[in-house]
Amino acid sequence: MFFKGGKGITDLKSALKNMFAENLVEKKEEFLNTFSSERLYIKSVISSGVALEQPTANGRSSDSSKNSKGEASDFEVFKVAGEPVGHLYSRLVPLVLLLIDGSNPIDINDPRWEIYMVVRKTADLQEDIGINMIGFAAVYRFHRYPDSQRLRLGQILVLPPYQGKGYGGSLLKVLNNVAVSEDVYDLTVEEPEDSLQHVRTKIDLQRLLVFSPIQNALSAVVSRIKSENPSKRSEPCQYGPPRSAVEDVRKSLKINKRQFLQCWEILLYLGLDPIDKYMESYRAIVTARIKTDIIGKDSEVVGKRIIDVPTEFDQETSFAMFKSQNGNVTGSESDGAKSNQEESLRQLVDERMKEIKLIAEKVSMSTR
Repeated sequence: MFFKGGKGITDLKSALKNMFAENLVEKKEEFLNTFSSERLYIKSVISSGVALEQPTANGRSSDSSKNSKGEASDFEVFKVAGEPVGHLYSRLVPLVLLLIDGSNPIDINDPRWEIYMVVRKTADLQEDIGINMIGFAAVYRFHRYPDSQRLRLGQILVLPPYQGKGYGGSLLKVLNNVAVSEDVYDLTVEEPEDSLQHVRTKIDLQRLLVFSPIQNALSAVVSRIKSENPSKRSEPCQYGPPRSAVEDVRKSLKINKRQFLQCWEILLYLGLDPIDKYMESYRAIVTARIKTDIIGKDSEVVGKRIIDVPTEFDQETSFAMFKSQNGNVTGSESDGAKSNQEESLRQLVDERMKEIKLIAEKVSMSTR
């Protein structure tokens, strides 16, 4: 480890000081003493927390020691709220900054933050019960006028040794169960990364597939697609869910509209069986939706226009701006803009189709 900065050398001490602040320990003896005195901290925190039941895929609580894949359900989830949140989170901040890309600490002075901790109990040779932290989620509780609340997942982290073992998905299911049991308005996620959104969507699809109030509407739209062949129509038609379905899902499952529309697109994919037979029609629907969302309803508008154009340098923030003088679009500008739009649209559709296929395959396997 190099503490002196130099060309090509990171000043780790300064970098770690920014994360750990006064909690940074430099001497081995001091570290061992701190570890010895603080090793029971998590246990003391959850002793005053609220233990939450683990829901199964259908949303009901489960007392089974095995999950659907036959793996041991060797963890518990505890809710920590109020004054302990600040003390607990101040110790979690270094993990957040080190392991969550682009993250910022929450405001520990705001009493509306809650921490949901995933822990595993262990026993040593003397049969003393220990607590290992697996991960946590930071959730913010909003007031919604006039007398409701909304939950927003601000941060979620599973520690590296436990990643890829289903703990993150299990924690999301617990949060869904909290939202339903407390009858909040909805549960949202703040700027989810692709991996989190993937797991979230899979879980929500499993819930929606057994949610009877939307099945008739879903079947009706699937039948329309099969009979109308959207790829042959000059004007795109609407194949989204009815407003009543959007509201039923929000009220009962606490899935917000934006997330439900993402799931609805995949529900259509699952309903168009065999999908290969209707792939052209389905792609036309996805293309029309993305064109409306990303490029805009009027692709011939003059003046300034910003088009998302993913590049190899930055897939998330790249874009192109087209601006014509005096609001007039010349032939070359129009042709160039149209070409860029079409290429951008094709890339976005390809990425979305790949994502839909991957999630749909996983959902199909889990429901067999």
